[in-house]
Amino acid sequence: MNAKQLAAILLVLGIVLAVQAAFSLRQRAQAGDSQAVEADTELQKLKTQLEAEKKYLEDLEDQSDGLIKFVGAWEPYFAIIEEQEEAETGISMQVRKSDILSLSQRYQQIPHNINNKPNDSLPILVQANLLFDDGYGKLMKWVGMMERIKPTMRVGKIAMSRGSQPNDVRMELVLEVPLLAKKKEGS
Repeated sequence: MNAKQLAAILLVLGIVLAVQAAFSLRQRAQAGDSQAVEADTELQKLKTQLEAEKKYLEDLEDQSDGLIKFVGAWEPYFAIIEEQEEAETGISMQVRKSDILSLSQRYQQIPHNINNKPNDSLPILVQANLLFDDGYGKLMKWVGMMERIKPTMRVGKIAMSRGSQPNDVRMELVLEVPLLAKKKEGS
């Protein structure tokens, strides 16, 4: 082989290598372009999903706004009573203030269940068993006043019979006051 043939072979080999390198670069560029298109498609999908999630969050906020306001309005009433002694003292003081003849007052703690399931936020009820013997109007006003000043309290039982005086009524009343769950230390 002479130098011209060798040069031609090297030239053809150089051209083949250059074409091969060009094809390789072109494949890499096409792979990069397809990855960019896939990334752009994925970005659009994520943006659409983000918008849908934002809309869902707004809907949930709109739906729960009334409930949050309701809970906020009632929170001070629940926050007032955390101890059994506070509930007992509150009821006893109201009995003394109203000058009602109280024959007996008994207090006990019972678990607070709703639909036979424990209530985690208000786990305990203070149950006040009260026995009064006084005028009907006076007793009914006292029960109404208690419901007004302690709206979380509920009447568990009320039974009336003839009192010791002609115009008096003997009323057996069971009041239930929920106690707020004590906050655990560190939370």
